Amino acid sequence: MGSDLTADRQVVRDLSGHVRVDIQLHGLVDLGTQPILELALDDALAVRGVREIVVDLGGLTLLDSTGIATLLHAYRRGAAGDVRLRAVGADGMVLRVLDITGVLKVLSGED
Repeated sequence: MGSDLTADRQVVRDLSGHVRVDIQLHGLVDLGTQPILELALDDALAVRGVREIVVDLGGLTLLDSTGIATLLHAYRRGAAGDVRLRAVGADGMVLRVLDITGVLKVLSGED
């Protein structure tokens, strides 16, 4: 079976030198695909000068506890280096799970 998750990355630099990495996820994040998410986040955190990472969850059909833990781990690593990580676009069951667990507030920047 092939991967059920893709993570497309784009690095955006504005005129002031602000660097943002956008990651768009498609598919599902579970124990089998979590390493793909982890690698995408690790790569984003390694971009020189990155100040913000925006993870678009709109293309996900499933986000399990391993995916949530991976996002939170990257959030904490980013915060330690003054990198803001935000998640956007969650809907359906992904939104519900993030909301119920309280993670939505953290990853949406409402904390």
